[in-house]
Amino acid sequence: MVFDRGVQTDCATTYIHPIGGYAWGIDTANFLVDNLEEGDKVVALRILPGVDVLETRWAAAKKIFEENGIEADDFFTGADPTEIKKIITDALNRGDVDGVWMDAGDGAVAAIEAFEDAGVDYPVMTGEDEMSFLRKWEETGLTGLAPVYSNFQWRTPLLAVEKIFAGEEVPAEWVLPQTPITEDERSDYLAANDGMPDGHYAKFGGEELPGFPDARTDR
Repeated sequence: MVFDRGVQTDCATTYIHPIGGYAWGIDTANFLVDNLEEGDKVVALRILPGVDVLETRWAAAKKIFEENGIEADDFFTGADPTEIKKIITDALNRGDVDGVWMDAGDGAVAAIEAFEDAGVDYPVMTGEDEMSFLRKWEETGLTGLAPVYSNFQWRTPLLAVEKIFAGEEVPAEWVLPQTPITEDERSDYLAANDGMPDGHYAKFGGEELPGFPDARTDR
C-alpha cells in the first residue's frame, strides 16, 4: 500500500491520498478572491521551496490570483514565527495588506499578531485546521478559512489492511476528502476538540474513536 505521497510503481494494491495540493490552492485562493477586490494586495507565506504538495498549493493559488487581479507577493518563512512577523510587518510598512495566504497553517497566529502589533485591521486570511488558528480566528472575528490536509489519511491504511485481510475489495486509488472548515463550522470543531493542544488538527477524523479526547487530556 502507498499512502500520503505517490511513488513510481504500478505494483501497489491501493494508493491512499487526499485530493491534493491543487485542491488546497484552489479552495484558499478562491476564498480570498471572493472576499477581496481586484488590485488588493496579498502576502503569501510559504514554508520552503521544493516540497511537492506545497509547490502545487502555491501554483494553483498563484494562477487564480493572477487571473483575478490580486497582487500576491510570496515569501519563504521556514515556518519561523519570528520571520513571519517580520515579513508581515515589513509589508505593512510598505502599504496596506488586504489578505494573507498560507501554504500551511504553521505560524498563522504569528501573522495575525503582526497586524495587532501594527494596530491595523485584520486581513482576509487562510490558515489551517490547527487549533491555534481556529482559536485565534474565533477570538478576533477575522474573515478566515481553514483548509485541511486530511490527517486521517494515516489511519486509512490500517482500515485498508483490515479490509484486505477480510477479503474485501479496496479501490486501486483511494482518494480522501479535504473540505475546509468554514466560519459556520468553526465552533463545532472547536467544541469537538476542546482541550486539545494548539498543534492538534481539528479535522483529524477521530472524534468518535474510543478514548478521545480523554486519552490525551487526562494523561
